[in-house]
Amino acid sequence: HELSSMGIRVNKDSLLSQLKHRGKLDEGNLEYQKAIINGKLPFSYGGGLGISRLLMLLLRTGHIGEVQVGVWHDAHYRQAMEA
Repeated sequence: HELSSMGIRVNKDSLLSQLKHRGKLDEGNLEYQKAIINGKLPFSYGGGLGISRLLMLLLRTGHIGEVQVGVWHDAHYRQAMEA
């Protein structure tokens, strides 16, 4: 099982490269992008040790839906029960 959920990692160089690749360099002036470019934000957004993933490990479940609330289709329910 994967325990970590580390979010999105981005830095000035990767952000500028992605914006250039998409032909969207003007988006570098948006608030979030500008803060990354100017070094005012950390290089990852989100992340941490997810409680759901920890519960999956401890309870030995096969699907994250077994430890989270959600609506299950019959096929998904059968698949989880077989795991």
